Order: sequence, then structure tokens, then C-alpha cells
Amino acid sequence: MIRYELPTVDDLLRLGEPTTNAVTIYLPTDPTPAGRELAATSAKSAVDEAVRELRAAGATAAEQDALRSAWDAVAGDTALWGQLSGSLAVFLASGVSEQYVLPNSLERQIQVGGYFDIGQLARSITSPQSAYALTLSSSGWNLWEASATTRATELELGDEYADDAADATNRMTIRGRQHLRRLVGDEGKKVLLDRYAQVVADAVRSELGRLDPNAVRPLFVFATEPLLGMIQAQGLPWEVVDVPGSPDDLRPDQIDEAIRSRIGGLNASRVSARADAIGAGFASGLAVTDLAQAAKAAAAGAVEVLIYDFTVDILGAFDDATGDITFDEAGYDLLSRLAVKVLATGGEVIAVRPEEVSAEIWNGRLLAGLRFPLAGQASAPTT
Repeated sequence: MIRYELPTVDDLLRLGEPTTNAVTIYLPTDPTPAGRELAATSAKSAVDEAVRELRAAGATAAEQDALRSAWDAVAGDTALWGQLSGSLAVFLASGVSEQYVLPNSLERQIQVGGYFDIGQLARSITSPQSAYALTLSSSGWNLWEASATTRATELELGDEYADDAADATNRMTIRGRQHLRRLVGDEGKKVLLDRYAQVVADAVRSELGRLDPNAVRPLFVFATEPLLGMIQAQGLPWEVVDVPGSPDDLRPDQIDEAIRSRIGGLNASRVSARADAIGAGFASGLAVTDLAQAAKAAAAGAVEVLIYDFTVDILGAFDDATGDITFDEAGYDLLSRLAVKVLATGGEVIAVRPEEVSAEIWNGRLLAGLRFPLAGQASAPTT
């Protein structure tokens, strides 16, 4: 089954259940003809590698053939290979064949074992890729939406608003920047533009307030001064990200590219702030950075949020009941298993690259914020 939408928590929990001969494959992809061909070749190579691992682990010929058959069905699916995005996640086992086409840039990975590795899949829902955008100049303005699975597209407005600066200030309508002189009058150009910014800000509040009433998504503003500063001064509730420069001739793909290139840094800042807040509870036993302690806390249902490095595999075994862990190169990814356990107990998981978190408490591996302290839990942060 191909999924072009992001996985849900239920999807992660389902894929996190014990599965015999579970094969997990992550590949970075490029939606170009050459990129599609490379992705298909790389995926086949990954399946070949997985089959060799299964054979070495004692899998029967029938089990190997079942995996091959599952892969053949995937390989022959032209819809999948014709609609790639930033990454591809493939999960194969007896009776299981699922693929996720994802916007995030993930790391190449192959894992074979008793569980699928959902560590990287969680990245797609914990590193938001959706935002709004406002393109603003004296000659007009537009609102845009970029989702996790679609390129930035212009929003259809629900009400009628002023088209441009002249319209907003009851002047003769203007359509091009060359007519800016019409805004020069007794009130002065700055006063008129400030009024225009107020009108646009009110329209943004009305339109985005219906779509995002809690102001969760960021708002990217494409504008030049003085309009850029004027719209910032309107106190919009969304987190405003400046994209300086004239937006009049920008294409949708250029708007989307500008959003994607900046949203990673925005997400990193948010996670770092979250990690700092969690770290403030360390002295009272409400934060841990040690893997063994985090595992104990996860088993006890004490982990409210787990921030972890999705780019590294720490292999071993995790006892869901006791939280005991052992390290074993033949095991499965422990951080992935912890993430599943945290989700199963109503917690939140945030998959990061280690360099994305700048909080002092961050050790480059994991940080768990707890609902309640466990006996003997507080200790110096690990490094």
C-alpha cells in the first residue's frame, strides 16, 4: 500500500508491533527521471541486502521467496516510482507491504529483525513541513499554503478585500509598481502604506484564523521595506518569518523553495526551546538523558516527551514491561523501540538530527521529559 499522506500515531504504533522477518528500508529520493531510476535501483539493492541477512540468520527459502515476491509487487508499481518526493520508506514482511512517500530528507537505512524501525518515519510527523505565506507589495498581496505533501499554492480567499495599496487607501486602483507615484499625496506615502499594511493584516487574521485558529503554523512574509516592517508591527499571532525581497515576480515553486529552505531552522529553534524547558526540570528528576533511565521511565509510562537522534542505530533489546535494555549488534534499534513505547503510553516523540538541538542539556542522543520523577532518577547529564 502506497501512502502519500503523513503517517499517524496509529500507523507508527501498528508498524511498531513485533513482526517476523521485518525489513525496513529508508531512502532519500529525488522526483526527477534520473532520481526515480536511482531510487528504484537503490531500493532493489537494499532488498537484496536484506535477503542476504535473512539467509544468514537462518530464514527458509520460502521466507526469502515471500520477501522477494513482496518486493516484486512494489518494484512493478509505476504509481509509486512516478510520484516520489524527498524520501521513501518501505516496510516489507510476510503479509505486510507498505510504502510512504515523504517530503522530509531521511537517511539511507536498512534493518532486518523482529520489528520495523519507525525511528525515521516519526521524523515526518515531528518535523512539521507545513506553513502559510504572505506575498506583499504595493501592487498587491496573496496568501499561500504549503503542506507536508503539496507544493505552495495560492489560497482561495473567503471574503472580498482590497486588491492593493491604492485600493486599501481609497485611491485609484493600481496594478504595477510604476504607478506608485499615485500614492504620494497630502497624507504621505508612508502613511498610506501603513494603512495598507493594517488592511492586509486584518485580512490575514480573518482568513488564517479560520484555518489555523491556534496559530500553530508559521507565516512566511515575502516583502520589501517599509512594508515588511509595517506588517511585522501589526502583531499577527502567527510566528512571522521574514523573506526579504520583492515578491511580485515570484513563481509558486520559488515561494515553496524559500519556505522549505527556512522551515528546518525554524523547527530546530522550536525543538531547542522545548529541550531547554525540559532541562529546567532535571534537578527535580523530571528530565533524563541516559538511555537506560529513559527506557525505565518509558516502561513505567512516565515519559511525556522523547527527543532523540533518528540518524543513528543503537542496537539491542528492550523489555516493554520492565524497561531493561541490553546492547546487541544483532538486535533492533533501541531508540525506535523507545519511541513506540512512549507513543503507546500517550507521550510525544520528536526525531531530530543531533546538530539541530542547541540546548545545554542535549547530549546528542536523547532527552526525555518525564510526567513524574522515578526513584533514583536524578543524576548528572550524560555527555
